[in-house]
Amino acid sequence: ERAYASSIEEFDDGTAATMESSSTSLLSSDLTLTDHSTDRDDSSYASSVEEFEGEGLFEVDDEECRFMHDQIQSAAFELICPEQRDSFRGKIGSILLQSLSPAELEASLFEVVGLLNCAASNITDEERDELAELNLKAGVKASENAAFDTA
Repeated sequence: ERAYASSIEEFDDGTAATMESSSTSLLSSDLTLTDHSTDRDDSSYASSVEEFEGEGLFEVDDEECRFMHDQIQSAAFELICPEQRDSFRGKIGSILLQSLSPAELEASLFEVVGLLNCAASNITDEERDELAELNLKAGVKASENAAFDTA
């Protein structure tokens, strides 16, 4: 894992930031070639992804990419300051909540809620109400899945 972190640290700041933000995506380690988690434009993000692919860190298939190994994702995540990790996860969760279609949100509900829960201590009352509704929805979905599995 340390060797991967050393490789990541060699990238320029913008590219390394892209790798760090990508590391927080817990949705099956799949990312699209359009990033909404950093302030970088899409072409800059795509260029970073191409660089990662060239270094053997990402695998690109159509418009999706994934880390070649979970240890690469872990190494990239370790580069984020520990005090900022929960906030970062919450930001990714918020971006996903806003950008996913209802069907995509339903399919990724547990991951999105988990990300949002990481930053629950730093949200407004309105956001807390919305998060409570999402947690309830996730709980009902989990119960339904468990009931179906036992039937």
